[in-house]
Amino acid sequence: MLGSTTGMPIIDAREDFARARRAQLAARAARWLRRGRRERATPRTPDGVTLASGAPRLRVIRLTEVVGTLEPTISFDASFRPASELVRARWQRIALAHHRGVALPPINVLQLPDGYYVADGRHRVSVARALGHPDIAAWVTSVQDGLRAAA
Repeated sequence: MLGSTTGMPIIDAREDFARARRAQLAARAARWLRRGRRERATPRTPDGVTLASGAPRLRVIRLTEVVGTLEPTISFDASFRPASELVRARWQRIALAHHRGVALPPINVLQLPDGYYVADGRHRVSVARALGHPDIAAWVTSVQDGLRAAA
């Protein structure tokens, strides 16, 4: 877990969000200063229509392998840092659950050759990354190479 804890989970969750927002704002400013380079400001989405195969399997996946979302979002940046104050309440509730040791449901992801794309659980990914967790529980649906279709 990054940062210090006060022993008061509500305050810790509030501070975690503030720290994550500052990191996102600093990254946005750095991206603006390097405006010559094209960098993604939001999580990437898979190209085309993706057909899933098989039933989802419960696995523990590395957070570094989560590369995007199935649905476009402006609520998080490409590193899943909160990019809007609109996500504060939900983000803080999830951080509070982490601080209190409450088990959260696994996220849902689609596994493509380039990594995992979040179908459900962007806030949980954001909080877990902000708190320095290396991995997360996920329901993983695999996509076989031959099942990808152009949109």
